[in-house]
Amino acid sequence: MSRRTPESTVRRAKAAASVALPAALALGLTAALTACTTGKPDVELSQVAGSAVTGTPVPTQTVTVTEIDTRTVTATTTVVHATTTTVVATPTVTVTALPRPSLTTSTVFNRATALADYANLVNDVRVLDRIPLSGNAAALQLDAVTQHLARLGANGPPPGLDAPSYYGRLLSLGLFARAGADEAAAGSPVASNRYAVIRQETGVLLSLVNGALSTTFTLPPPVPRPTTTP
Repeated sequence: MSRRTPESTVRRAKAAASVALPAALALGLTAALTACTTGKPDVELSQVAGSAVTGTPVPTQTVTVTEIDTRTVTATTTVVHATTTTVVATPTVTVTALPRPSLTTSTVFNRATALADYANLVNDVRVLDRIPLSGNAAALQLDAVTQHLARLGANGPPPGLDAPSYYGRLLSLGLFARAGADEAAAGSPVASNRYAVIRQETGVLLSLVNGALSTTFTLPPPVPRPTTTP
């Protein structure tokens, strides 16, 4: 025998269900708000609308969980400090010493031979002052100067004079006289300038000799040379 459920009981059950569902939705909404404010994953509740026909199953509920992954990134900055440094450059100079001229000399000063050659130098200058410094005549006379200087170099240095300095002067004058002879033979105008240097330095040499030997060797006053008009 079937027993029918009173209609009042059915109505009370429906009313209770209608009250419980909004309460559940409200509770889910509260949980979602609480999760957002506490930094926990968000929970979103949604409900699919059901049929109003009596006897329809309970509507399907969907739960969506949103999780926000928060990472902390630390940026590293490299700071380069620029420093200005003043460097004092020290130049390096390499000095190469030239070898001294090798001369075959006597350790004993021959005064008579030396005096004769000093006198020959004075006479060489006197002749060169009076002839054109171009051609064979000038070349031969400059060769004579070279020979007289070579004989002085083969002799010993005068007492009281520094030997290296004395021989250095003789060697330099000899090189200039030899070059002047070649230039005069070639008709080069450079021979005149070369002779001017030889004359000046010969006067310096004789003044040093006079101080060491108490002699009086002097060069004659220069003779003005006629200027040639082209």
